[in-house]
Amino acid sequence: MRLLVLNPNTSRAVSDRLRTVLSSGLTSGEQLRVDTAASGLPYIGDVAAMAVGAQAARARLRDVMAEDHRFDVVVLGCFADLDTTGLQALAGRPAVSLLGASVRMAARAGQRWSAVTAGAGWRTLLPDMFATAIQAQAVRGSLVSVRTFETQDPAIAGDPPRMQAEIGRLAQLCADEDHADVIIVGGAGLGGLAPTAPVGRNGITVLDSVMCGLHIARELMVRGSQP
Repeated sequence: MRLLVLNPNTSRAVSDRLRTVLSSGLTSGEQLRVDTAASGLPYIGDVAAMAVGAQAARARLRDVMAEDHRFDVVVLGCFADLDTTGLQALAGRPAVSLLGASVRMAARAGQRWSAVTAGAGWRTLLPDMFATAIQAQAVRGSLVSVRTFETQDPAIAGDPPRMQAEIGRLAQLCADEDHADVIIVGGAGLGGLAPTAPVGRNGITVLDSVMCGLHIARELMVRGSQP
């Protein structure tokens, strides 16, 4: 599998994290290319920014295709569906966002989902986005809660171990107080920071949205290669 990952924002740090996390999960023979938007915004956190990010992702995909770069699957490195259908049509190959991939994986593990991510604005954005993704992916499940933290918090800013601890704390609350049976740690910048062991009194599964993207990309690759 030759995987193309598009970061729709201009943050090189986010692209670096995507590259590091995904590279750790590659198997023999798999190839990875991570591309950063050439223009747009450093962070996507509202509807207006999503429109900018969608345009930036399409532009970067056109650039990659003009370079004659060979790839089999496109992953949109964003915990939002920035017109992934349009990217797929443009690429002529399967495409999935981190959100779409996470919804598919979550549906296999349970029906009550919680999301943990960075930025309070996602508390209002994610419920509708999940509802749309559930319909688009034709799966069963529902988002029961969204818990967020702020990466600008002086106590954790620029400190991945502290962010990881905060993510773990919020995941525990999702499990024990929100009664989720699946927890998704969403966001390209949070890749690799999800708890690796089940959390809460009942041992709830925690999904890393970035790794969900890799797993679903493999499935799309296999499906696309079948006659």
